[in-house]
Amino acid sequence: MNGASMRHSTFLVALGLSCFGATRGASGQSSAPAPKNDVVLRAMRDELARSIQQLRLDTLPKPYFIAYRVTEGQGAGANGRLGSLLAASDGRGSRVLQVEVRVGDYAFDNTNYFGAGFLPTQFVGFGTLPVDDDYQELRRQIWLATDRAYKQALEALSQKRAALETRSRSDDLADFTHEPVTNTVDETPAPAAPPDRQMMEALARALSATFRSASEIYNSSVGVQTSWSRTIYVNSEGTSYIRARPHASVTAQASTQAVDGTALSMSYGVQAATLAELPSRDSLMNGVRGLAARLTEQRHVPLADAYDGPVLFEGVAAAELFNQVLAGKLVGTRTPVTSPTFARMLAGGGNDWEDLIGSLVLPRWMSVVDDPSLRVMDGHPVESYVVDEDGVKTHATTVIDHGTLKALLTSRTPVPGVEHSTGNRFGGGARLVHIVVNADSGLSDPDMRRKLIALAAAQGRPYGVVVRQLAGGGAGDDPESMVALIMGQQGRNGPPAVRGMRAAKIYADGHEEPMRGAEISGLSASSFKDIASASQTRTMHTETFTSGANFLAASAGNGPVTYLIPSLLFPNLSIRKPRGTTPRLPVVAPPPPQ
Repeated sequence: MNGASMRHSTFLVALGLSCFGATRGASGQSSAPAPKNDVVLRAMRDELARSIQQLRLDTLPKPYFIAYRVTEGQGAGANGRLGSLLAASDGRGSRVLQVEVRVGDYAFDNTNYFGAGFLPTQFVGFGTLPVDDDYQELRRQIWLATDRAYKQALEALSQKRAALETRSRSDDLADFTHEPVTNTVDETPAPAAPPDRQMMEALARALSATFRSASEIYNSSVGVQTSWSRTIYVNSEGTSYIRARPHASVTAQASTQAVDGTALSMSYGVQAATLAELPSRDSLMNGVRGLAARLTEQRHVPLADAYDGPVLFEGVAAAELFNQVLAGKLVGTRTPVTSPTFARMLAGGGNDWEDLIGSLVLPRWMSVVDDPSLRVMDGHPVESYVVDEDGVKTHATTVIDHGTLKALLTSRTPVPGVEHSTGNRFGGGARLVHIVVNADSGLSDPDMRRKLIALAAAQGRPYGVVVRQLAGGGAGDDPESMVALIMGQQGRNGPPAVRGMRAAKIYADGHEEPMRGAEISGLSASSFKDIASASQTRTMHTETFTSGANFLAASAGNGPVTYLIPSLLFPNLSIRKPRGTTPRLPVVAPPPPQ
């Protein structure tokens, strides 16, 4: 593998890591109350001290900032299909190292650059560490990774300076912000006993056997997983943190084809800290049965008709819509310095909402707050972060206040209008974590539907449309979205149509006619200013956040975001029938159940 390919692979792997937070207090050096005899932490600190003092190549700049992040964990799981066990993991552990080296200074360094062999990311070092607590070998591997990262940082800085020789920067922002130093230990010990693998296998078999009676579902699987993950972070400014959490989940996925050949898929999942805290076996069984029933029913639902009028995004669909269309606008995305060769790939990129801070972007009765430090949302416990992945203290950030955009969520890479981190670096870049959407004067659910019907009648429509689930859920699951992202075109051509998987026509007498495949065209972030009403009741729902509609998404954070959001009523949207071809149905019916 050549150097450029290795750096690209390094970045892509780094994005997939699930790292945890830290905090900063007064400036200056300090040490965290680390557990005694922590060999990994000792090796990290010792090699960090040596590197920041001695690392220098000839007369070239020495690093002004170095950070190490080690993520270690163990887990076990079982996957079943139709009552049979597909796979089971044994829970062996792993350790992954990330190295961040910056040369130059806070105002101008090797990051925020996109050129030959470099993606717009600050992580340039990556590797694995032995799972044995061998101090000497741990230091040796950290030393090798730091050496590679330093040399790559020097190359990036040289290229970045060369790219600016014939033109000036488009902004005068610093490349890295000064933030207070913090030291945090937020650790749940690893479980003393190994997970009950037999129980997990039995549960995966039992839940997956539910699909045996669902002959119209072609593919299905159920996974039962448990894990414990620990992240250790130290940097040359003195910040450090240790964060460890357990996690358990049950997920079910199913897919089939509608009677016209359209591919359909749905999922069901629950999460908790431990296997013991998951819902009861009967509750999980009901959840999987409900998934099978909804997907089977969806096969026979007729396709949507063309429609122009009010559309109500109800419950989960409101969270999915926010995540697909609006979420990426709330994250500050730095446009990197590029060489002329690569500049065209980023044309039309960036976040145009950076120019809208202080402007109205939602109705004046709506506000949006992100708070990674939340422990409870709507009475339910959620993953809480004391600090983000840079060690910056987390807090509530009012992103939109009564319709006005007040701030964007950022990491230590500043963007126009936001010159310090909001404590939102997770998953490799800034992202949303816990989003609470507030409406000053929400309507009851019956009143929301009555208003939907009234708006439809005023536009000469005998019915209104309610959407209860979107296809794909996350932005980027849709093939058109992925093609546009790869080609770097979405920023110029706008987002693809939002697809309503489960939708219905609602008539004045209250009866409903289900429909599917509703392509809602022309819906963009600016459409949210026209929201007619929001509900009093709010739905809590977790989605996968993918920040971008262009190539700059590569430098942004990815991971789960939990929404607490009301249903949203838009006064006028366009729905069209799905276009394109669909695969043929299977030639022969599936085998009969035994």
